[in-house]
Amino acid sequence: MDMLGATPSQPQLSTSVMTTDLLILGLGPGIRPLSPATRKAITNLGMRVEVLDTRNAASQYNMLATERGVEDVAAALVPMGWKDLE
Repeated sequence: MDMLGATPSQPQLSTSVMTTDLLILGLGPGIRPLSPATRKAITNLGMRVEVLDTRNAASQYNMLATERGVEDVAAALVPMGWKDLE
């Protein structure tokens, strides 16, 4: 189990470390939809989620963090050149 309460078989998000109301996801060079279960889990934490390519997600995060403050927005960014290990 890690510090967010996740185990390898059952990942979880903990509200004790989440204080933001917007999560921006940058998914590499393209945009892929989130599964309904993932979107629901994030929404249940009281956050809205925006899915973008990484370049636009980083720009959006920087703009919103400057306007609203870093406490109100979070980003999870996948590097543009990321390759899965096969």
